[in-house]
Amino acid sequence: MNRKLKKIAFIVEEFSVPSAAQQLVDRFLIDHPRRSELQRVNDCHIALHLSGAAENTEVRRREKDFGLLLSDSLSNALANADACVLVWHGHGTRANSALLTEALEKLPGGTACFVHGVLDNTLEGARKNLQQAAKRRIQMLAGMPYATSFRLPDIDLKLGTPLTNALIVVQGPPFDAELDALQGLLPVLERRRGGETGVRRVRQLRGAEVWAAGEAGEWSKRLLTSALSRSNTPQGDPEKDGRTQDLFSLGLVPKLARDPRAWLLDHHDGLRSAILVLDGVVADVNLAVEMRGGEIFSTQLYRPPLPADHNFSRLAAVVEDFFVSGKAPWPVQRDLLIASLMETMTAHATAAR
Repeated sequence: MNRKLKKIAFIVEEFSVPSAAQQLVDRFLIDHPRRSELQRVNDCHIALHLSGAAENTEVRRREKDFGLLLSDSLSNALANADACVLVWHGHGTRANSALLTEALEKLPGGTACFVHGVLDNTLEGARKNLQQAAKRRIQMLAGMPYATSFRLPDIDLKLGTPLTNALIVVQGPPFDAELDALQGLLPVLERRRGGETGVRRVRQLRGAEVWAAGEAGEWSKRLLTSALSRSNTPQGDPEKDGRTQDLFSLGLVPKLARDPRAWLLDHHDGLRSAILVLDGVVADVNLAVEMRGGEIFSTQLYRPPLPADHNFSRLAAVVEDFFVSGKAPWPVQRDLLIASLMETMTAHATAAR
């Protein structure tokens, strides 16, 4: 049964143009495209609490021009709210666990909470958050734009397809790129036969180790070639003069990649997946998976350019539907797995220093 939304509270750690908080708040406060029309949540008040931050000109502009309700305390922002959106600082890689715990205590029971970014910094913390929410009948979910991104081509893996290998190419600093990769790859892998069963082993590779692992078959060169074929931003010569090049077959990828790093994941059901962070090779996110018969599925996870960053429109629509219907668009186990993997990756990187 759909519920009427009268108030949505945004609890954010920063607000600037552009930032994830600004992207999401504006889409609920002003409008976002749905079914080929610009729409907003009708008769719904949007409240905002800027946690630990000083006076903000952009926030005041929205208060004056669009009726944003500013709250100087977390309690006031969450009072009588039907739903809550928490947005962490920066990319969303590090959660403010204390803030989330307090928000779950003050959010009215029987409502919903969406977290932009990781659910928590540890698997144990994420589980505690979900337990706390469940006690108060609060539906909880976490996610980011790549979980709902446009795909080029606009295809999806057939439900129940048996998979053997997967690979995704991303860019960015640790651990922003890794979080993007998990947000983009896991929704595809969850559709394989048996669904996601968890990851039993994670390995980190840096520099020359990345290419040696490819030569040894620890990640699939065939999948990398397929993933890169979906890119429309190949770097090097294509960026200079528009020529088309098979970057991998010509041996250009190792030359273009700046400080490459990789993560090799062994799943419990035998699936092997790889995250390749290749700054300087392409400037977009592309993935490929291999089915048991050898057929390859590949696509680009398209991110529209700033400042609009239209991916947030897709995410806002999904979050709105979650709040209204009470039905989660993906299993919360994904958020637990991401918390666990991010914790493991952080520990590996710390140990390697």
